[in-house]
Amino acid sequence: MPEADAEPEADGGAADPDAANARPPGTSPPTEQDPSSAGTEVNSVEQNWIGQLENGATIAITVKNGKAEAYVCDGREMEVWLSGTVRDGKIELTGKDAKLDGIIRGDSASGEMVVGVRRWKFEAQPEEKVVEEANVKVGEATTAAIYRASDEARKAGIDGGWIFLPDGNQIGIVTWNGEPIPAPPLDPAFYSTVVNGVTVTADPVVPGAR
Repeated sequence: MPEADAEPEADGGAADPDAANARPPGTSPPTEQDPSSAGTEVNSVEQNWIGQLENGATIAITVKNGKAEAYVCDGREMEVWLSGTVRDGKIELTGKDAKLDGIIRGDSASGEMVVGVRRWKFEAQPEEKVVEEANVKVGEATTAAIYRASDEARKAGIDGGWIFLPDGNQIGIVTWNGEPIPAPPLDPAFYSTVVNGVTVTADPVVPGAR
């Protein structure tokens, strides 16, 4: 019986460096994924986001368990409360005659808020990043960023909202007898302040609590 031809011995030399990169003719090289388009980690989304609207008003968004609360104010007369959800990095919030849509990519949130027929773009960053850039230490970034006048105060006709900024300052508005006025800062030890001789207490705004 004739013997089978022996198989050629394997080349012990170095492998062709281009072999691993070889691809059929007419095909494009693989495209690397853009990090900014990748899904946002849940842990990076569920925190406080602080930023500004293009009209100069301050915005704070607090996210927890996929739910979100937001407060927008200019410290003088404009304020908007919104609530909704943040899923897969997509922000969808609504308020009284107001709507806010946006997207979170990495450490940046951006979008647009519409109130009636007016609209403004906004940008925000995680509170931790704002603190780092300001080089200011104000405690844990997981503490509440938004406070609102207690139910008791609101039943008495006094409403108010405050944003605790990463640099330790506050901005807010108190509505007294239907008129907005700049909010006196809350005492961080008791989360209360005095408005026209009346002590007003505020509570942290927690997504999903109301």
